[in-house]
Amino acid sequence: MSEVATYDVAVSFAEEQRSTVAEVVEACRQRGLRVLHGPEQTHEWWAHKGGGDLPEARVRFFLPFVSAVDDFTADMLRAAKAGDEHVLPVLVDDVAVPTALLHPHVAYLRVSGRRTDQLIETLIVRIEAAEAAGWERAPVTEVVTRAKGLAPVAVMPSTFSRYLEQDAVLRYLGEQFVAAVPGLSQRGLVGTVHIGDSRITVRVERAGDTVYALDIQRGGIGGDETVNFVLGRHAAGSACSNGWVRPVYDTETGAAVLELHDLSLLGLGATEPRTYHREELFTALWQRIDTVLASTVR
Repeated sequence: MSEVATYDVAVSFAEEQRSTVAEVVEACRQRGLRVLHGPEQTHEWWAHKGGGDLPEARVRFFLPFVSAVDDFTADMLRAAKAGDEHVLPVLVDDVAVPTALLHPHVAYLRVSGRRTDQLIETLIVRIEAAEAAGWERAPVTEVVTRAKGLAPVAVMPSTFSRYLEQDAVLRYLGEQFVAAVPGLSQRGLVGTVHIGDSRITVRVERAGDTVYALDIQRGGIGGDETVNFVLGRHAAGSACSNGWVRPVYDTETGAAVLELHDLSLLGLGATEPRTYHREELFTALWQRIDTVLASTVR
């Protein structure tokens, strides 16, 4: 059985960085480093090779030269952020990397133009430190395959806004109540909805007597980004609340949802916060109104 080759580093690169990487490789070899590098071993080559097709070699570090963020380089950046000691990305020039892919406490290697001297010196320091710490070389197949299999960490997009979601919720609830209350006439009831800039009032009457009242307010005890719900008739501006929702971003579904803190709004009692889509929230509110009317209006 032949002995497995060992290297200090293996490199991966985009086609447009071929000449720069070749200079780095040559400079590394002149300093006595063993480098796994082939003219065909671009990001695309590494990305599309299965474990059995990758070189049988052990490496101290795998160096992807990141001149743009694609699926492969994003995988490598995620691996480095997650603490993979064998993946050492090299950021090329002023490449724009999303902050979600960078660890705030990792000092990334960098190379700018043809100025490779500083990169080589820093790389040698990293290799010597790894040797002193007793880090073992790892099969390059395992390093790359493991990094490619690391699931992306879902993050809240920078464009998410609680206040825009608050506007959307108020608008949606107002529209739905306006559409729903005419149906109360079949039960001998009159429903009215008034929509203002920061408050929606829903009233249900029978023979001039108010039998149900709900105010939906912009902001409240949960913060000015929330939507507050008040049952019964109260003076405008009073600090009452029967429950409130806060717009949050669900990273699992990739969508905005509403975190409901129900004090007595839906009759659920004091429970842990629940999440609703706006459609689900309106359905729950309307069902609660129907239940209350059925039990109190004869």
